[in-house]
Amino acid sequence: MREWKSCEIEEKNRKKMPAVKRALVQGRRGKMIRRRSRDKEEQNILDLLCKRRWEDDLAKGKVKIINKREWYCEFD
Repeated sequence: MREWKSCEIEEKNRKKMPAVKRALVQGRRGKMIRRRSRDKEEQNILDLLCKRRWEDDLAKGKVKIINKREWYCEFD
């Protein structure tokens, strides 16, 4: 079994560091962008789910309508 000295390990890591940092920075550039558009059926299903959740929140009292343009929402 090979023995490693700490200076050898540090030197090896230092050589790889620019490539690793570059990969990390490129990977964190933000949210992943959806490349294809949603099909009509998927969009309809998502709309129905959102409407149901909205109606459930209204029924449970998590959303309070203050006036025509103002609402109060409780988030979980």
